[in-house]
Amino acid sequence: MMNALKKPKLFRDTRSAKNLPYLLIAPVALYLLCFMLFPFAWAVYISFTDKIIGVEGNFVGLKNYIDLLKDRIYLKSILNTFIFTGGSVLLKVIIGITMATVLNEQIKGRNFFRSIFLLPWTIPTVIAVLIWQWMFSDVGGVLNAILQGIGFKNQVLWLSEGKTAMLSVILVNTWKGMPFIAISVLAALQSISPVFYDAAKVDGTNAVQRFFYLTIPQIKDVIILATLMTTIWTLNNFEVVWLLTKGGPSNATNVVAIYSYITAFLNSYLSKGIASSIMAFPFMIVLINKATRKMLEE
Repeated sequence: MMNALKKPKLFRDTRSAKNLPYLLIAPVALYLLCFMLFPFAWAVYISFTDKIIGVEGNFVGLKNYIDLLKDRIYLKSILNTFIFTGGSVLLKVIIGITMATVLNEQIKGRNFFRSIFLLPWTIPTVIAVLIWQWMFSDVGGVLNAILQGIGFKNQVLWLSEGKTAMLSVILVNTWKGMPFIAISVLAALQSISPVFYDAAKVDGTNAVQRFFYLTIPQIKDVIILATLMTTIWTLNNFEVVWLLTKGGPSNATNVVAIYSYITAFLNSYLSKGIASSIMAFPFMIVLINKATRKMLEE
């Protein structure tokens, strides 16, 4: 009687197969709930209070957000963030595609140059930035020594003047993140069949025409995805700017990440610091959504 009431083995196997995906994603879902969703919900709540580190906060509604929109330093940090991100990403994409194209050619020592090209991405950020800080130094800096060697009389105050400080952090961030673009593009270039190039040569096209009308259309999706990813990372970049300039001089390199850190932890105004980060969240969601869609299309 008991055996007759048991469900068929095929039914049990089918049910187990349906439950397997939920069991596999359960750890990830639990992690996201505990370490991302809950902290984010807590941060959103804190942003609506006047919480100061060490002091109980009271609910103040949108006051922090309104104050931020009136804060000239915060508004300047938004502008600086777009300048820093835009300049860095543009240089990364241009130089990365150029280097990937060169390293895709049959040149002597190609594998050696590929290995060397990866070094900036593998060196820890702190070490890389400290090296660059020494190179930018007003006294004994390598860059000023080179400039004086080719005829420049005055030293360039790389990290002490607003325009050159922003240029400096953009250059360091570009140097550090450029290999990601190059690796991504190089992988895409190697997937293009040589037959296409042979046919294009037969048609009488030159190297420039082949690059813009054959190569770029073939690797366009990879370029877009890599650009979106590096844009997200650059918007959230903190280490390079903080270690080089700490947002100075006179807030010339004060990006949103630096402003949030200084407000929340150095000035102890936790709620306002969190609110400054949350205000950039919708823009980040748009970029993440586009990057996710592009990855799913691949």
